[in-house]
Amino acid sequence: MRVSVPVLVVLGALGGVAFIPKVANHVGYALPGEKGLPYRVHYNGRDYRSDVTCAGARWCEDDRTPEQRVRPYCTSRAGLDRARGSSGTRLVKVDDVFALFGPSHPVFTAGALPAGETVTTVIVEASADCYLTYTLMGGP
Repeated sequence: MRVSVPVLVVLGALGGVAFIPKVANHVGYALPGEKGLPYRVHYNGRDYRSDVTCAGARWCEDDRTPEQRVRPYCTSRAGLDRARGSSGTRLVKVDDVFALFGPSHPVFTAGALPAGETVTTVIVEASADCYLTYTLMGGP
């Protein structure tokens, strides 16, 4: 029984680390709850970044500019259409962002992606009719 107590303590500590926003942001998974999406997601061998979310980490809010602070957390489907200048942006599901203790968050591209192409933005569904846009990090 002595061996199992230390093992349980270590496993409990490792499990608790998974809920730290810094870890979620680094690895790229979502934490439970509202605004649990990480600032960086990985798709098709590339990293994409959002400046409106960071899995609840305090530095995210502190580093925002005044213009970023007044922007809404997410955009509705109608808002995505207006931003793209179309009526009925065709979202194509291409991946998922893993979430701890909850359903995964679908990752979309706006329209079909030709083979071998890299998109400059991906769209992640945070909740019903709530979408976040992530932009490509690094160069093409």
